[in-house]
Amino acid sequence: MHRPNQAREYLGHQRSGPPRASRALGSALLSLGAAASVALAAPHAARAEAPVQRTFFRLPSSNGFGAVLLDLGAARLTHFRERLPATEEPLLDERGEEVWIGDQPQAVRTRDLLYDAYFGLRSDGHQRWLTEVPVDLDASGYAGWTDGQRGGTGVVTMVQRVGNLECTQLFFAPQGLPQAGFVMAMRIENRGEGPAEGVSAFSLHNFHLGFGRPGVMADIGESGETVAYDASQGRRDFLERAFAGVVVARALEPPARHGASRAGSPPDLDVYRIVADDGGADLPDLDGAAPTADGSVSAFQWDPGSIGPGEARWVGVAFAHHGDPSGAADPLVQGALDAYLGAKRAAEVVADEIAAYRAFQGSIRVPASASPEETALLRQSAVMLRMAQSRESHAFLREHLTRDSEPRATRFGTTLGGAPATLPATIAHRGHGAVLASLPPGEWTVAWIRDGAYATVAMAALGMQAEARDALRFYLDAEAGRFQGWSELASYDMPPYQISLVRYHGFGVEETDFNDFGPNLEFDGFGLFLWALRQYEELTGDTGFVDERWAAASTKVADALVALIDPDTGLVRKDSSIWETHWKGRERSFAYTSITAARGLCDAAAIAERRGEAERAAGYRGAAERLRAAIAARLTDASGALAANLEELTSGSGYWDAAVLEGIAMGLFDPQGRIAAATLAGLDEHLRVPAGAGWSRNDDRTDHAGADDLSPWGSEYDSAEWVVTDLRGAVAARLMGDVARSDRLLRWVLDQSAANYLAIAETYDEIRGTYKFNAPMVGFGAGVYALALAARDGLVVGPACGAYFEESAASGSGGGGPSSSGAGGVGAGGVGAAGAGAAGADAAGGSDNDSNGGGGSSGDLREDAGCGCRLASSGRDAAPSALAAAVAAAGRTRRRRRAQR
Repeated sequence: MHRPNQAREYLGHQRSGPPRASRALGSALLSLGAAASVALAAPHAARAEAPVQRTFFRLPSSNGFGAVLLDLGAARLTHFRERLPATEEPLLDERGEEVWIGDQPQAVRTRDLLYDAYFGLRSDGHQRWLTEVPVDLDASGYAGWTDGQRGGTGVVTMVQRVGNLECTQLFFAPQGLPQAGFVMAMRIENRGEGPAEGVSAFSLHNFHLGFGRPGVMADIGESGETVAYDASQGRRDFLERAFAGVVVARALEPPARHGASRAGSPPDLDVYRIVADDGGADLPDLDGAAPTADGSVSAFQWDPGSIGPGEARWVGVAFAHHGDPSGAADPLVQGALDAYLGAKRAAEVVADEIAAYRAFQGSIRVPASASPEETALLRQSAVMLRMAQSRESHAFLREHLTRDSEPRATRFGTTLGGAPATLPATIAHRGHGAVLASLPPGEWTVAWIRDGAYATVAMAALGMQAEARDALRFYLDAEAGRFQGWSELASYDMPPYQISLVRYHGFGVEETDFNDFGPNLEFDGFGLFLWALRQYEELTGDTGFVDERWAAASTKVADALVALIDPDTGLVRKDSSIWETHWKGRERSFAYTSITAARGLCDAAAIAERRGEAERAAGYRGAAERLRAAIAARLTDASGALAANLEELTSGSGYWDAAVLEGIAMGLFDPQGRIAAATLAGLDEHLRVPAGAGWSRNDDRTDHAGADDLSPWGSEYDSAEWVVTDLRGAVAARLMGDVARSDRLLRWVLDQSAANYLAIAETYDEIRGTYKFNAPMVGFGAGVYALALAARDGLVVGPACGAYFEESAASGSGGGGPSSSGAGGVGAGGVGAAGAGAAGADAAGGSDNDSNGGGGSSGDLREDAGCGCRLASSGRDAAPSALAAAVAAAGRTRRRRRAQR
């Protein structure tokens, strides 16, 4: 049954009064909004950024199996997904082959099962749905994890007032429920001096369980739904079922009435209309099952009666979903609620959920330098990281896909690695541990390896060892290598590999996205994974996991990465890289990919060295050092600034990209050196945004005005201010000694997030400074914020391969633009490594002693010149000549083997 969606104009909710702390919910619920009020009213006085505004109002909660979304602007729940990721697996036809439409691979999409759900109230002789009552936006948000703290839980609150009654509603996906489900609860407190008489509360739940899979944020059908009420065994359950499965709704307090209606029900039987019309009527009871109909809804009514001054009453409903509508799943769903709830009532369910988050927060490592405001955002960021990680390892799949008689097939068996199951069946998949790039309402509820790597290191830094380990295990267990034989990579002699070239479906299958320029194929995930693996080991002390999985990590990640180094440029081969430019001429020799590769190979070398694999360690380190030298030689302009990619740098313009800040933040280049200074100065000149403290991600939107260039596809995504580069830039600036700049970037993100319910955005509008595109972001938001605070306290960041690049050994090399060599810098003939061996020196790759070509400089980049590195502490040469000779020999051997093929 459809009702008007009364979503409000969010800008009309800007705070205009003085700051005011929210009400407390006994000892369980805490100050939610005061910090946001302060941030809105008085942005940091020393900043020149645009005034902070609250523009984000849709707050998610997840338990790793599903997710719900509270829309404070519409004063209701508007989203409940059957599983956390946006897709399940590639779509298969009846023969088990992947389905493509044109050049687009098809996927099985996750469904949103909820149109809306909300509470109503009767008081002072009137009744109404609370969707019509203004929300106290300052008092709403994420509940505090302990007394006096803001946020730190996945419990989303919404505060409204009707006369003297304060209604605090709480919504969450329960951590203790191992399947998709949620709780909605309400505390009604009398804030007046006299009793409130004749109080009743209502809940309405409008699930859409019909046909279709239009996408996880789109509405599916509401056809053929059946609602039944089950009072057996002391239960208080509505069971609503249709094509998309069954949802059980259990009243947490004994209801006075329990009704259901459908599209076309007469007004006196329409549960929505009875409350909305304010006639004082009670809901009609439904006993047994209602007729199957379109647009069915269910509703509870509770009658607390009189509430004395200072007293409170609770009501609530718990929900759980299963994909089987046949009735066979009813005991499973009801049994899951039995196990989760026991005999607990609403107040205890809420208190237990907050207690679970309190226990979680007890293990979180907070940097000593963190202020109370920073600590609040950090603790909520830890929750976001946890909520964005999939905990599902099994899934029930129907034999039908989007409607009856449309067959579905799967690539998964009833046991992991088993033959594809005959559906319907519960299959075992590889999705457990995947970390999504965003939570809803963000569009990117997909597991990217790049975002996931930042998230994994952040988890390790925060003390979330089990979660970080699960994330790393996911990448090593997921289905990958699927694109090895694609025509786009035919010239690369692509080796077997384990890490996805882009991202993963929810069941742990590698995927990529397409547009008119073909697929995205990205190699930065290899280096980022190796960086994350080493950081996990260093931050947790858990060498056992790394040792257990090293065989795959070394041969199918590190060796594969070395094989992707182009012997002609010394850089990683062309790819789509961080900003996903796609293919068909849009692939480039991107600096970000080579930077992350160099860092990752240094970390792989360190792991190999710890394990006593000296030959393999030397190979990885040599490849990393030559790759870093190639970046300095080929990807710096005349000033020494790092450029986005070789192709744009060679053209002489349009080569600015904030992602190159990782060359400093990841410890490749001396933060006190020429490259770092020139890079930051160039980014400030070309990419600084008018409204914020940071930069646009690149210049692709503006670098082709009135003329052709190499990247004419720029859009608002490129010109927006990106939080990930702001926060990685904060790390870089602090390393460079510019503490004020680093603090300014951190403060800008802190104030923005504090004003927007501690949800970190993907981007800010470059002109207005408001939230833009997706939030809450996880790896590119919560993760990099945690890393920025950790780096400020000396964690995570260290020189790659133990030493910064020795720029004096390559003096004059910072001339990669046309004013220098015309080919992107010195060493134009190539300074890098190529190929990958299975172990030892063969893993290094390399180039012959005379492969520098005619682009030489006073900074000799021959292999016998060493790594060109400077120790962070002493400035001494960090590359023994014996190591350089071994790497050179390994490189020559590998080149000859490749030539023999």
